[in-house]
Amino acid sequence: MGVFNRLRSFYEARIAPTVASFLSRISPDPNIYTLASPVAAAAALPAWLYISPVASLLLIALSLLLDAVDGAVARFTGRVSPLGSFLDSSLDRISDSLYHATLYIAGVHPLIVIAMLSGGLIVPYLRAKGESLGLEVRGRGLMERGERSIAILAILAISIYNLQTALALASAAAVLVWITVIQRMVYIAGELRR
Repeated sequence: MGVFNRLRSFYEARIAPTVASFLSRISPDPNIYTLASPVAAAAALPAWLYISPVASLLLIALSLLLDAVDGAVARFTGRVSPLGSFLDSSLDRISDSLYHATLYIAGVHPLIVIAMLSGGLIVPYLRAKGESLGLEVRGRGLMERGERSIAILAILAISIYNLQTALALASAAAVLVWITVIQRMVYIAGELRR
């Protein structure tokens, strides 16, 4: 189990119930948090251009936080639903696309952004496909959504001060995302051959 998966387990067991208890008093509807996540991600684009890169980073961090709490609120309030699951997965892809658009606005080369985004869209597809075939795919590969999100935040933060370093990190992230695609494809194909 990777470091991020251990952190996720700790979050889900220790932090999420407390956060969910608090947030459920603000709104017990977890879909509110799900819907707010891409709104914050979309606001990050003009924020980078017209307010400040730091404001944009804060909006992306807020978007990621909202995405992390929607499921916790759903479980805490007993409002887990197929609709919520569908909205979460679908809107995550929209948010991911908006994070990558912010990378482009920050000056990351378009081909690097395309490589990161396309691989980043294939990774969750492979998980969904594998799980529809009865396989447990979560935790397989180097760059799951959490790792990709942290990488994007780091690349954006570094791009404010040193674009060349940010480009190098974005290139490395793109390679790691595609390694994750290959890891998942190999795992799923291997399991299906059994």
